[in-house]
Amino acid sequence: MLKNNDKFPEDAQYLLEELSGLNYTQLQLRRNDLVSEEILTKFNQGIQLLLKDEPVQYILGEAYFLGEKFSVDDNVLIPRQETEEMVEKIIQDHSESSMSILDVGTGSGVIAISLALKFPDDEVVASDISSDALKVAAKNAQRLQTDNVHFFQSNLFSNDKLGKFDVIVSNPPYIAESEQNVMDQSVIKYEPDLALYGKNDGLDFYERFSKQVIEYLNPGGKLYMEFGYNQKNKIKQIFSNNMPDYAVEFYKDISGNYRYLKLFRKKG
Repeated sequence: MLKNNDKFPEDAQYLLEELSGLNYTQLQLRRNDLVSEEILTKFNQGIQLLLKDEPVQYILGEAYFLGEKFSVDDNVLIPRQETEEMVEKIIQDHSESSMSILDVGTGSGVIAISLALKFPDDEVVASDISSDALKVAAKNAQRLQTDNVHFFQSNLFSNDKLGKFDVIVSNPPYIAESEQNVMDQSVIKYEPDLALYGKNDGLDFYERFSKQVIEYLNPGGKLYMEFGYNQKNKIKQIFSNNMPDYAVEFYKDISGNYRYLKLFRKKG
């Protein structure tokens, strides 16, 4: 049914795996077993929603990030693998016994909470402009029992409770509105515009952010940010103009595209 309507059959497979608690191999071995009425009802309802392009993660109300299960709804982005790779880089770079971390635009909280789980002695602050997104993030913090994460509503650095940090990280809205015509319908219809699209070809956040962030970085502090696959050169110029005392390193994702950066103060 899904394939005939140009949808993704693998989403139905994933839906059934999550509803049943069985992996693909287990489902194949038990394919002749009767399915409970409850699971069958939820599965059929889910198929109807998939036909309307609703993401399977929103249907389930859950998504995975670095092996942990997080609550998600249409107030927050569905976490992506590229963001996992950026967080893994931060974990790899983590050298001090206790650091302060700020996640700007936390959404569902996957970045902040993943770092808090990995480094329970760190002070982690997560901010977002959306109060609805912060409710989802707080739910996830409680779900995963991370009591070292603190949430603040803030438009960039507008909240005067924010201090200075050893690490600042952000996965901002970086998609140009002109790119909507090449995006999947599930993203266009369901994921929050506020977390997706940026003005000035998706570069507006980086322009504003780079003019303010220095005040909130400790000496020796590092900044990590995700960006679009075709934005590297323009973003390099933005940080060169606005943060000339900082060096920037760019990193490729598993597909070979430059997708995130690390910024740190130049020596000397």
